[in-house]
Amino acid sequence: MHIQAVQIQTVQPLVIQIQAVNDLGNLVFALFLLTIVILALILAYRKLRGRRIRGLAIAIFVCLLGYAAILVGTSLNSETRNLALGTEKCFDDWCATVTGAQSLPKLAVPAGTKAVAVTLRISNRARQAAFRPSQPRVLIALATGDTAAPSPSAQHEFEMQAGPQQDLAKRLIAGDSFQTTLVFEVPTATREASVVLLEGPVVITCFLVGDESSLLHKKMVYPISID
Repeated sequence: MHIQAVQIQTVQPLVIQIQAVNDLGNLVFALFLLTIVILALILAYRKLRGRRIRGLAIAIFVCLLGYAAILVGTSLNSETRNLALGTEKCFDDWCATVTGAQSLPKLAVPAGTKAVAVTLRISNRARQAAFRPSQPRVLIALATGDTAAPSPSAQHEFEMQAGPQQDLAKRLIAGDSFQTTLVFEVPTATREASVVLLEGPVVITCFLVGDESSLLHKKMVYPISID
């Protein structure tokens, strides 16, 4: 079967860069974690000595409650930020951008869905060091609030025709870049959507104040049109 792709959006590469690394959130989390560890060690020591620990237990609880309030409050105060196609979103020196979106009308997908191919450009902006991203993720956010991850079956069928696509998590030497395409399945009625690019271990980033992956935090997105 020959795949005929109908191009929806495409742009020439841009040099605009947006830094997505949350240095302040990393610092706040590190200080919070250090405080909790110190208090927990003191509490354990006092308990072994048979001393009262109620005050320390309350202090730990207050720290946890306070951090949770700051985390959620910051997320609720965040706003969605739309990025133009071609704008590079950088996590330290690892940068990624959406350069185009295509519908794949001839690709076999389950009834009620359609295939959408999203083309990405990945680069390492470091001058010397090689870089491998930690758990890079790409999602399509729908107007309904749902998200779609890349479809393994649609991706496989696409690669059978277009050739293997490079892994987002591949190691890049300084100054190197590559282009790759991910295929998603979205409801047939979908006309407008957004692409979300994320990076970093979810078990850590979800607890970082101000990080996109933290609880309830809004995202930087690349709006796309799908016919």
